[in-house]
Amino acid sequence: MCVAPVGSPAGPNQNGEDLKLRYLIAETTWETMSLAVALANNGTLLTRTDRPEDIPHYLECGAHDLIVLDSAALATQVRLSALSVLARRTPICVLARKATSAQVAKWLDNGAAMVIDAATDPEEVVARLHAVARRARGISHGEIDYGPLRIRLKERRAQIGAATLSLSPKLYEILEYLALRPGTLVTRDALLSHIYGLEDEPAPRVFDVYMCNLRAHLGLAEGAVAIETVRGSGYRFAVSADAIPQRIAA
Repeated sequence: MCVAPVGSPAGPNQNGEDLKLRYLIAETTWETMSLAVALANNGTLLTRTDRPEDIPHYLECGAHDLIVLDSAALATQVRLSALSVLARRTPICVLARKATSAQVAKWLDNGAAMVIDAATDPEEVVARLHAVARRARGISHGEIDYGPLRIRLKERRAQIGAATLSLSPKLYEILEYLALRPGTLVTRDALLSHIYGLEDEPAPRVFDVYMCNLRAHLGLAEGAVAIETVRGSGYRFAVSADAIPQRIAA
């Protein structure tokens, strides 16, 4: 059975860590189900399934930034080495109970980015998963500068100069997704898949309005950044030469 993705924008948590990446989680144990609830409450975008063998299908349907599954599934339902090849650069985190050092070493050798004791406090697990996902995107902390545009990933806030942009949750998610991939062509389908997952997507006109509104906000940057439309293909977050980020900082 497939479970509809959840994790509508909930704003930053108390720790301010709310980078809007999408995780794919296989809920096959109480620990993974509890973790999914903690991630959803944190505001993380989730694609949820109770069938680990369907993970390859979900990877084909849309890009994910992190895969989470229980170690028990590795013995019966999916091979970690094969999954790591299919997932390519998507990190895989394994929850395990009382794993031996030899087992942990084997999982890491076969492609796991991190192995976490299932008895670990959910708040700590969430923080560890976010750290793995951020590093995979080349982000060690939570702030990016593009000239006058500053994006505070942890706080889910964008500002140009001293002015904070009044962005709806969806507008912020679109901006963050594009800004994390400067100069890269992002297809409309990939963008919609990240924002909405398997949920019903908005009418084309609604999405066009989102893009128009976001461009209006970025107009305050006076050409330092822009969202270009590549006709028939998608969008590109363009950054002028003098606005290329010098740092990604805390």
